[in-house]
Amino acid sequence: MVRLAAWVVATGGLVMLAVRADLASQADGWRTAVDVAVGVAFIIGGALPTGPARQRVMVAAVGGAWLLGSVFVQALPLHQAVLAVALVMFPTGVIRGRFAWLATAFAGVVALGLVPQPVALLFVLVAVGAAMRLPSARWYPVTAAGAVAATLGVSWSIARSRESFDPALALLDYQVVLGLVAVTFPVAYWSALRVRRRLADAVLVSRPLAGLDGFASVLGEALGDLSLRVHRWQDFAGGQADRQLLMVSEADVPVAVVAHRSTALEDPLTARAVETAVRLAVTNIRLQDEQLSRLSELEAARARVVAAADRQREDVAEELGQNVAALLRDAQAELADVRVGTATALDIVAAELATAIAEIGDLVAGIPPATLGEGRLRDALEILVARAPAEVVISYSGDSAGDADTETALFYVCSEALANAAKHADAGRIKIDVRRYGDLLEAAVTDDGRGGADASGSGLTGLSDRLAVLDGRLRVESPPGVGTTVTATVPCPRRPANRSSATARGSSPPPLRRTTR
Repeated sequence: MVRLAAWVVATGGLVMLAVRADLASQADGWRTAVDVAVGVAFIIGGALPTGPARQRVMVAAVGGAWLLGSVFVQALPLHQAVLAVALVMFPTGVIRGRFAWLATAFAGVVALGLVPQPVALLFVLVAVGAAMRLPSARWYPVTAAGAVAATLGVSWSIARSRESFDPALALLDYQVVLGLVAVTFPVAYWSALRVRRRLADAVLVSRPLAGLDGFASVLGEALGDLSLRVHRWQDFAGGQADRQLLMVSEADVPVAVVAHRSTALEDPLTARAVETAVRLAVTNIRLQDEQLSRLSELEAARARVVAAADRQREDVAEELGQNVAALLRDAQAELADVRVGTATALDIVAAELATAIAEIGDLVAGIPPATLGEGRLRDALEILVARAPAEVVISYSGDSAGDADTETALFYVCSEALANAAKHADAGRIKIDVRRYGDLLEAAVTDDGRGGADASGSGLTGLSDRLAVLDGRLRVESPPGVGTTVTATVPCPRRPANRSSATARGSSPPPLRRTTR
């Protein structure tokens, strides 16, 4: 509040002195108003909360120097020198680079009144230096310095070439240009600030990024430094003598380092925008790595569950087989030792044996041979359909060979679909179609049953999980009254032909047909 009061008092005092000086020189009222308005516009522009404090002080100082020039003729060049320095400092409030310091030194010479006309050369120098900056930081100083240089240069040229030169009109033109420079300063600063704030988003979405290297490539192009590199903090081994380092932290913990040669990062606003972009990129890559790691763990867990289920089924089948053998041994021992009741014992053994054999048959029918792959799926399907209680037709293209995991998964799909069609759909005719489509292997089982199959059932859900382990997909189409089609698709790149393979590769074998009598 004290600073604001002092600012207002100082501005009011300068305005009063300027008005008194203009009236003493017998200037018109409107010319006096325009003269005062230029100085006040710069002071208000500097008072607005737009930009670093040093930048705003320099802008306000332009207005103070302008009003002071109305009071003291010797102070007339002062506002030009201060304006040139303010444009050199835009938008960071800091003088950086040799060219900027050269322009600042020239401005000091102008302020001392040691440079005769044209002072336009000073603003030409400022415009050239500003043109070397990033686009977001150069349009305002280049335009402002160019406009001032053009106005001063034209006035100086006309004054030397024509006797009818009107200084009042030239002064008015100059005042209008300065007023526009003052009014556009807050807008220019906010524009530069927004461009820098959008740098993070522009870098992240400009193209697909391949890790930090891809991100660094895009960021380097945006900053004009193709040698720029971004390192994770834990992977950073140390900087190089010819590069500067920009540390990036999150919650006061270092997360990355930007090694660069870009002068653009000397701008605090640009540096903060780059830090934001790098912080977002590092966080995004870390989350992607965590997601991929969790996905890999999930897929491995799925594979272990499927393998455990397969082993359990095989163990149960083996146990049943052992039970059958034990029953036979018991029967033989009983028949050898007991002569009485032999027929009854044989009946009991036969009944138990028939039950065990049926259970083993039903279970083993759904277990594939241990040596699937390289086209052996076709032979396994022949064995499978031989036990089917309905008419089954197999269509198997000659190029449908796959690896062991793929053919095993497709076998289970066909086995489950056949069992469902026979038990639940009352199907009279079933078709199994195995085809290759590029790098995809597909098995489709279609029946003419009642339809309405529940795709969320435990059997089909288990098949879907099994296929998901191989990045495969299961599709069930079962409209009521029309029948059911179960389609399994598994990625399986084509392999070179093997001359020793038992399955012909050159042509598709004829469909196999098995009809229930």
